[in-house]
Amino acid sequence: MLTCCSYSGIATHYLHSSSLPDLEARLGELQFKDTATKNERLKIINLTIEEFTTGLPHDQPIGTPIGGKVRESIDYVFQRSNDIEAILAALDECVLSDLEEVKAWAAKTKETITQRSPTSVRVTLQQLRKGQRWSIAETFRREHAMACKFMEHPDFVEGVSSLLIRKPRTTPQWQPSELSKVTDADVDAFFSAEPDLELLSTADYKEYPHAWVGLPREKDLEHFVNKGNASRDKTIEHFVSANGGKLGTKEKVAEFLDRRTVEENGRLRWKRDGEE
Repeated sequence: MLTCCSYSGIATHYLHSSSLPDLEARLGELQFKDTATKNERLKIINLTIEEFTTGLPHDQPIGTPIGGKVRESIDYVFQRSNDIEAILAALDECVLSDLEEVKAWAAKTKETITQRSPTSVRVTLQQLRKGQRWSIAETFRREHAMACKFMEHPDFVEGVSSLLIRKPRTTPQWQPSELSKVTDADVDAFFSAEPDLELLSTADYKEYPHAWVGLPREKDLEHFVNKGNASRDKTIEHFVSANGGKLGTKEKVAEFLDRRTVEENGRLRWKRDGEE
C-alpha cells in the first residue's frame, strides 16, 4: 500500500517511521532568507525530506494496481467508455483472461460494482467524467451538493440500514434495483443543483500547483513522448534528472513506457488503440 501511494502520486516521499524524529528535528532547524519566495522555501523543504528517504522496499516493486497487466486492464476497461454497460462487458472479457491476477481483479471489480446502488454507480461514473474539467474549488462545492442530494435519496437510508442497523446484515433493496432502470434524468438531477457551499479560502486551481514534489505524472510523460524525439533510455534519463533523482522516478517512468509506448528506430511512439 505504501509503495502504491508513492507511485500513484498520493505520497511525495517514502521514508521509514524510525526516521521521523530526526526529520522533524532537521525541519525545525531550517532557516530561510527573508527574501526567499514561497517556492524557494518549498524546494528547500523538499530536498530536506529527500535526505531522510530510505528507499522503496525491494520486495514491493511497482505493480498492482499501479502497473503491469492489471493496470493495462484498468486502462482498457475504464478509459474507453462513458457507458457502464460497456464497462461491465469489458470486465467480462477480462474475467476470461489467462492471467490469474487480471481475472481476479476483473471478477472482484464487477462484483463490487453490481453490489452497489445502481443510481450511485451511474452518478459516480458521470462525476468522474465531468470532474476532469472542474477546478478544485468547484469540485468541493459540487460534491457537497451531490452529497446533500444523495442524503435525500432512498438508497442512502437503505444502504446505511442494511450495513449498520439491521442485524444480521441484509442485502440492500435499491430503488431502482437495476442499472438499466436508472434514467439520464435521474443522473442529471445530481448535477443540476446550484452549489451553495461557502469555502474558507478563495484559492483555486485546475492543475495541482505542487505536483512537482512527487513522481512524474503520466500526462507529463505522455506529453514528452509525443514530441517524438527521444529513445526509451533518454526519456528515463530526462525525468530522473529533472526530478532530482527522486526515488521511484526511474521505476515509474520505465513501467509507463513499457505499458504505453513502443520504440521504433530509436524513438518512442505512443501505442495505438488495441496495440499490444
